[in-house]
Amino acid sequence: MTETYTTEYLESKRYQRHIKRHVLAPVHRFAAVTPPELAALCRQEAEMAGFDVTGLSDAGVEFTGNFGACYEANLWLRTASRILCRLPAFRAGVREELFGKVSGIPWELWLNRSVPVRVETHVEHSRINHEGMVLETVLDGLRRRFREKGIVPPPEWDRSRGQPGSESDENSRKQRILVRLVRNHCELSLDTTGDHLHRRGYRMRHAGAPIRETLAAAILMKAGWNGNTPLVDGMCGAGTAAVEAALLARRMPPGLGRSFLFQSWPSYREKTWEFLLRKAREKMSAHPAAPIVALDRDPRALAVARENARKAHTEKEIIWREEDFFDFQPARMGLSEGLLILDPPYGKRLPGPDRGFHERLGAHLRRLYTGWRIAVLCPERGIAVTGIRAVRYWRIVHGGTSIYVAMARVE
Repeated sequence: MTETYTTEYLESKRYQRHIKRHVLAPVHRFAAVTPPELAALCRQEAEMAGFDVTGLSDAGVEFTGNFGACYEANLWLRTASRILCRLPAFRAGVREELFGKVSGIPWELWLNRSVPVRVETHVEHSRINHEGMVLETVLDGLRRRFREKGIVPPPEWDRSRGQPGSESDENSRKQRILVRLVRNHCELSLDTTGDHLHRRGYRMRHAGAPIRETLAAAILMKAGWNGNTPLVDGMCGAGTAAVEAALLARRMPPGLGRSFLFQSWPSYREKTWEFLLRKAREKMSAHPAAPIVALDRDPRALAVARENARKAHTEKEIIWREEDFFDFQPARMGLSEGLLILDPPYGKRLPGPDRGFHERLGAHLRRLYTGWRIAVLCPERGIAVTGIRAVRYWRIVHGGTSIYVAMARVE
C-alpha cells in the first residue's frame, strides 16, 4: 500500500528523519562541472581541498561524500561552474521502465515544492531515442510520486521564458534535473548550485568584455601564483583578475558572498552552513602576503573595478593606479619577480591591437619585467609577446571564442 503524506507529516520530525536517512547521511556521488580545459586544474584544486576525488568525466571532476560535501564544494571551488549531485543510476529500456524508476525516487525529500522544476535531457544510443519523450516521462514520474504522497508537486519550468542551459536569472531560479540516457543506462543529477559559480556576488558592473571569475582564478592557478609574490593586473578592466587574486591570497572562499540553490531544499541545514562559514572565516588572512596592483588608463573602468572590489571586500587589499600599462614601472614600487596578467582588447569581442602592439609589448616586458612570469590573453598563438622565448600557449574559451593564454618567464 502506498503511504499518503499530509501537511502535518511534512512539518514533522519523522519527515526530517527520512531526509537525514535518505539525503544527509548516505555517501553521494557529485560532479564539479567545468569546461574541459579547466578540468585538470579543478581536480587539483578539489584534491588539495580534501575532497574524495574519484576521477574525471565528460562533466568535469567526480567526487564522493555526504551531502555536506556539496556545501563545501559550492563554497570553496574557484574553477568549477556548478556542483551536481548524482542520484543512483538505473536501466531504462522502455518508457514504462523509466517512468517506474523515476516515480520511485523520494523527490519529496529532495525538492522544494514551491520552486519550479526544469528537466534537461541528453539521449544517446538508447531504445527511448526521443529527448522530448524522456523529458515528459521524467516530469510525469516526478508528478506521480508527489501526488501518490498527497503532495502538490512543484510547478514545471515555463519553457517560453528561456532555453535549457542558459544562464539567465529566470533560469537560475529553477530546480534543474539533468537526465542522461546512454545505451539504456539512465543517470539523474540535481543541480545544487543555482546561479553559475562564476557569479561570486561581487561583479555587478562590467567594463568592456571582462573574463569570468572562474577563468581568472584558473589563470592564476595555471601560472602557479599562490599570493606570495607580487601580482600586476596591467589592463584591469572590471578588475576580475585582481579581485580573484585578492580572494586567493587571503584564502577567502569564492562563494562567501552569495546564495545557492541547495539552501532552498528541505534537506538544508542552516547550522551546518553557518559552521562552514565560521570555519572559512577563521582560515582567512587579514591581508595578502605580497602586493596586488591593478591599473587601467580609463578612469571609468578603474572606478568600476574598485566598486566590484568593494563588493568583494577586497578593495583595500589592492593598489589602484590610473595609468597606462606602458607607463607603469614596477621597480619604482619595489616590485620584482611576480606575476603579470594582461587581457588586452582584441578580436571579435572588441576592436583589438595588431602585431605592432605585441612587438611593443614584448620589448616593454624585456626592458621592465625581467624575472617576472607573464600570462597574456591573445587571439592566436605566436603573437602575444613577440620576442619572449619559451612561451607556452594554453587554449581556453573566453566570451564564446577560443583564445589562448600565453605563459612564460621573461629572461
